[in-house]
Amino acid sequence: MNRRKIFLVIILCTVLSACTDQKIVNQICLVHAISFDTVAKGKKTAVLISHFKEQGKTDLEVLHTESKSYLSLPRLNTQTNDPLERGQMRMVLFGKTSAEKGIGTVIHHLLRDPKFSSRLQLGVVERDASELLEITTKTQEPFFLSDMIEQNMRNGNLPLMNLHVSLFNYYGEGRDMFLPYFKIGREGAAGSGGHGEVKIDGLALFRSDRMITEISLKDAFLLKMLIQNSKNGSYTVPLAGKASNNTNNQGEDFILLRSMHSKANYMVNNVHLIPSISIRLKLVTELQNVPDWVDVRSEEQLTRLEKTMGSYLKKEIEKFLSRLKENKVDPVGLGDLIRSRSKNWNAQDFEKIYQEIKTTVSVQVKIANTGSG
Repeated sequence: MNRRKIFLVIILCTVLSACTDQKIVNQICLVHAISFDTVAKGKKTAVLISHFKEQGKTDLEVLHTESKSYLSLPRLNTQTNDPLERGQMRMVLFGKTSAEKGIGTVIHHLLRDPKFSSRLQLGVVERDASELLEITTKTQEPFFLSDMIEQNMRNGNLPLMNLHVSLFNYYGEGRDMFLPYFKIGREGAAGSGGHGEVKIDGLALFRSDRMITEISLKDAFLLKMLIQNSKNGSYTVPLAGKASNNTNNQGEDFILLRSMHSKANYMVNNVHLIPSISIRLKLVTELQNVPDWVDVRSEEQLTRLEKTMGSYLKKEIEKFLSRLKENKVDPVGLGDLIRSRSKNWNAQDFEKIYQEIKTTVSVQVKIANTGSG
């Protein structure tokens, strides 16, 4: 009886699999990335596609089209012998000009299309976004850009980002979206392979669907600590006082700290008038590139270093929060924090008082590991 049931299950699975829409990989063009730019006549869309020639060999190509609308994949489909398939798309790029004009139309489309994975990454390019796709063809790595973002989230200063996070920040009340910000260096630079060198230079900060400003990777690290429990990322802290024994050193010494763990706690006071928010940040770190005059075996010096780093990070976070208020952007989600504690929260009213919100910061640093002194 059991054998008969197993046989029926196998037959049923075979029949069902035969009914699915199967597509042979060398008879389709997989779309891996798409870019959107603003041009004189309207909008320019480009896609990075792959042609599978044989096992282990793939050719990358960029297709371009211009129209009055960003959503012009049907136009691009007319340029290929095989149909375009979006199931493997991992990257959506916006030129800076397009991002400043607004990307809401594309965001709405990404939300409605079930073929786009939540792992999809979005990004802004300082120049023409299609340039970045052209550079990717030289690498012959279809996921070059999305892998770069994910590597910098795991090991670097970028906070967690993907389509799911971006949609949450875009549609959520009391918070603003942020995306990785790419720059293209000069051609012929070391390691560029004869084409423009690509690097993530920080984050693009948005208000609603429009890019307002960008921040450096140093400030991206501060944001990362403020919005998630960070287990990676690095930051340089200047050390004043005793000069280094290195006679070539004409300025301050620096310590490079690497986050091992961080946690931020928020306390909201007086939500009914002008709110005030207390932020307590705890950071466990290891030291790298320690100046030779620092004795890492001395408990006294380590305690002094912890206070120095805590004081410096406190000032840097306060400056960072002030800059966010000046630009009226809220990637930290302070508005959402206040909304969760107020029955009468209103987005328009919050925008009017956002710049007046008082934020006090305290940072406690614990050195867990040290480099050699």
